[in-house]
Amino acid sequence: MPSRFSIRDSVPAFSTADCEHALFAAKWPEGFRCPRCGHPHYYEVSSRGRRLFECRSCSHQASLTAGTVLEGSRTPLTKWFQAMFLMQIGISARLLAELIDVTYKTAWLINHKLRHAIGEWDRERPLEGDLQLLGEYYGYEYHRYLGSLIVQQGLKPQPIVVGASLDGAGDIVHLKMKAVDGPEGDDAARRGGAGGEEAAERFVQKHVVGGGADDRAERLERGHRGPTALHIAWREAVRWLAWTFGGIGPKHLQAYLNEYCFRRLLCRNDMLAELIACCGTTKTITYRRLVGSRSGIRPIPWAYRRPARSGRRAG
Repeated sequence: MPSRFSIRDSVPAFSTADCEHALFAAKWPEGFRCPRCGHPHYYEVSSRGRRLFECRSCSHQASLTAGTVLEGSRTPLTKWFQAMFLMQIGISARLLAELIDVTYKTAWLINHKLRHAIGEWDRERPLEGDLQLLGEYYGYEYHRYLGSLIVQQGLKPQPIVVGASLDGAGDIVHLKMKAVDGPEGDDAARRGGAGGEEAAERFVQKHVVGGGADDRAERLERGHRGPTALHIAWREAVRWLAWTFGGIGPKHLQAYLNEYCFRRLLCRNDMLAELIACCGTTKTITYRRLVGSRSGIRPIPWAYRRPARSGRRAG
């Protein structure tokens, strides 16, 4: 992976005007349409430093970021576009924060909002044609003496179904990786509640055109040394998650898998344009929705306590 210095040198210095033009084209690809009445003409006004578009028919005012992934963000547009550019190489929030000069929390939120837009893009594009399916597991090793049984159960390998549409030469045209226990999986196919056959069947029902029977999909044997393009793609995804993030827990695993598939399918120039387009048409997601409720999280007590010092007087 290139060093952070070479990455910093490759990040373009976007202008605010260019970013506004690109976001306008992504939000209204067929020209301005009032979100209230659909009128195509507007006045451009400015209020408190914000650029607003006022409908000539109903006088409704719409901002450029309203209804997009960027809605409500106080981060400048130029830094958002730099983050979109850097997502082409799949970097961590810590490195992103350093490169675009924002806090870690802001960088983490930007990355996950972009992944949210990618997830919506993926949901609208089911697999079709000749299919291959691969059942795999994602997980990482942990010491059997660490943590409670509940913590250990949460660290068990996550069942994953990898599916791909193939062209006539057997190359991958479209790729999906779905965690069976994740938000795009199925509650009835949770770990221990369904076998690989049922998980694959539900994958086909949810992520293949028509949701037809999966008898036309070629099943591949699980194995890290599989020779097919699907095996290679899975190994690359696991390697990226390990090298870049040190492994990902089950809570956000699906978002990272969506990002990998998105980058795997599109070359860099096409990916940036497609990412801007889906950001302009996807509603935002809040930090609270991303992190979820913390009511069930309990601190892990320390097993070792430092003994108290014996009282000694300084002589």
